[in-house]
Amino acid sequence: MADPAAHIPHQVRPPDPFAEARSKSGADVGTFHGEDLLMLLRWKDVRAAARDFEHFDSSVRGRVPIPPEDEIRPFRQLPIETNPPEHGRWKEIVLPYFRRPMDPAAKAEFECILASRVTKALKGSVMEMVRDFALPVQSASLAVLLDTDRDIAAEWQGWGLHAFRTDGKTDPAKAARFLEFIDRMLNRGLVEPDMGLFSALHDARFEERPLTRDEMRGICHLSLAGGRDTVINAIVGTLAHMAQTPEDLDRLRDEPSLIPVATEEIFRVLSPLPQIARVCPHGYEHGPLTVAPGDRAALCWAAANRDPEVFESPEELRIDRARNPHVAFGAGTHTCLGAPMARLLVRTLLSQLAERVERIEVLNSVARTNPFGTPYLFESFHARLVGRKTS
Repeated sequence: MADPAAHIPHQVRPPDPFAEARSKSGADVGTFHGEDLLMLLRWKDVRAAARDFEHFDSSVRGRVPIPPEDEIRPFRQLPIETNPPEHGRWKEIVLPYFRRPMDPAAKAEFECILASRVTKALKGSVMEMVRDFALPVQSASLAVLLDTDRDIAAEWQGWGLHAFRTDGKTDPAKAARFLEFIDRMLNRGLVEPDMGLFSALHDARFEERPLTRDEMRGICHLSLAGGRDTVINAIVGTLAHMAQTPEDLDRLRDEPSLIPVATEEIFRVLSPLPQIARVCPHGYEHGPLTVAPGDRAALCWAAANRDPEVFESPEELRIDRARNPHVAFGAGTHTCLGAPMARLLVRTLLSQLAERVERIEVLNSVARTNPFGTPYLFESFHARLVGRKTS
């Protein structure tokens, strides 16, 4: 029988592009969308910077994402574009929604979304896993997370892989459409009490005052866009690894207790959000590399997650890696709010694959190049799920 993973190009598991710089100095300079950024590469340095708000400021509007978004929105994304202690007060407003994956009823709804999508894939001959599997899962799951009108997921799905970017670049037309959608949902939330987060924001209080419209927009902007492409990449990457390494799928079938451990390792290796920026208000020096006051540095989660000082054989995806202090969801107070949902989706996907899928056959795929050495990134990924025979 032909190798079911033969159509996964070898370059989806590229070498670590930061190995030499991380070993010699711990930093490098990368150019992203015309901006030169000093990138911190070592696990300990990245974690320290994530907690150092005096020298690595999160509160400047539009300057946390790479590329920056200050030209496409007149408000801060909340709570991410704040520093402590303000950050904690904003986080309290949204935590009830981002904790929903731990609620039994909501958890069952998330799991049903994955199970239904696996069922559909098993019934068909071939499925394009990026847009026809991962994207619908992400959109439907987001509606559950925000506890809003579930039918909205169909509109979200129509946005494609990112809410306001095209080919990694900010798309002004998409950005305008995205802001119009946010206002439309907030208007519905004002008159429809069952719109979840979009309703709750009208009753929310920050330091005993109502939220401004821009503050509501900032919360919605992050909630809707923050985990979109990252969740999609995590789902497709999981499928690709299990296709290329069927012995791992066999082991999870025999040892389902490894599924939570495997989930953390998948996020370490994939690092779906490879880096994030911070403004250096006082400047910054790292050996011969410098950042001018007011310019930005990058915290490279992807490089930190391959630091051999922390992870043995970091280039290997080991589904039984017990000690795994990865920073795929960030570090410190800004640890990703969407991490519970992302973890639940990948754990559920692994459980569904182990229980119901004998193997994953890849028909063809188009890899997406990236400067971070991230494996299993695809423009398209056509595969067939072959079901297990039941007696």
